[in-house]
Order: sequence, then C-alpha cells, then structure tokens
Amino acid sequence: MTFSVGTQPVSIAVGDFNRDGKPDLAVVNSHDNTVSILLGNGDGTFRLLAPDLSTNGSNPSSIVAGDFNGDGLLDLAVANALSSSIAVFPGDGDGTFQPATTHAAGGQTPVSIVAADFNGDGRLDLAVANLHSNNVAVLLGDGHGAFHAPENFGVGDFPYWLAAAAFNLDSRLDLATANKSSTDISVLIAHRRGGRALPGAGLQPRSSDSS
Repeated sequence: MTFSVGTQPVSIAVGDFNRDGKPDLAVVNSHDNTVSILLGNGDGTFRLLAPDLSTNGSNPSSIVAGDFNGDGLLDLAVANALSSSIAVFPGDGDGTFQPATTHAAGGQTPVSIVAADFNGDGRLDLAVANLHSNNVAVLLGDGHGAFHAPENFGVGDFPYWLAAAAFNLDSRLDLATANKSSTDISVLIAHRRGGRALPGAGLQPRSSDSS
C-alpha cells in the first residue's frame, strides 16, 4: 500500500496523535519543509490530514514525538538541517498541531534528533547530532514546552545518526553517534564531558539503534 505525503520524505515518527488507540504517522518532507500527518484507521491504512505543517526551517531531516509540555498529549520535534534549528509542534490531541516554535540546534546541520529524560527530572529533553560542527547538542526541557540553551559535546567527524541508551548500565541515559567521515562511533557517557570514540564497523557508518 502506498500513501501520498510531501516531497522527499526522509523521516517518520509514530504515535497516537488523536488518542483513538490507533498508531498514526508524522512524516518529515525535506524538499518542501513540511510535516505530513497520517491518521491510522487501525487496519493498516491511513488518511492524510491536511494541510501539512510548516517546519519554519530548511531541509528538515529528522522527527521525534513526545509530550514536551506535560499536558498528556503528544507533540513533535523536527531537526531542520540547513537552518540549524529545531521546530517543536505542540499537539492538540485530535491529530492537529499548533504552529511550531523554533529553537537553536547548538551546531551546524542537525540531521538526527532523539527525545528522552537525560537529567532525570521527569521532563523530556532533546538531543541532536550536528553534522557539520561535529557535536551533539542537548537541550534540557522545562516541562512546559520550552527548552534551555543547548549544551554541546564533541564527537567524531560528520555525526550522521544518534541513539540514546544506558550503555554502562548505571540507569542514566548515554548517547552514541555514528560518524560518517571519521569511520567510528562516539559514546557520550552521562554526566561526563566529551565522549569516547570507538572503532567503526566499516566505512561511513550512517545509523545506530538503541533497541
């Protein structure tokens, strides 16, 4: 089955955006700088919710869903690669979203974004991998939909993908990047500055998965 969205879709987030118990999709379209919302029918088919959302930035590359303002409804966060910004869309709980607020990405060309509680305060935070500044930026959430200024951590060359997990089993979330140009991965252990580079599995690693 094929479902139409915007131009050049590059990333998908899954969540129940209209609270009907059925998984929905949010799709980032890199060429037309939009997000398409497809509401699930529960039978494997989807219906496109119009109009598409504007990301307020250029070349959106990655999307994640989470409750960033603590109202119990899923919101969306999008990394805009060419404008080096993050767009956050508060959810209305019916499949629609409010216009995006924009935050600095803490580096150049954010290409991968994850949402998790990195400081253990019960509020969702954001982390982005910035391709051309070779860093990961962490934006701590205030629980009301806003985020503190990015805190930057250096990684390898051209970090292309980002994953979060407790890699040293201390219950605190760490971060890992796949570094395309330096042919390695970087692991950022929670509460420690910088990172530890590990040998890559081959040339130009492009993705990592914490599952």
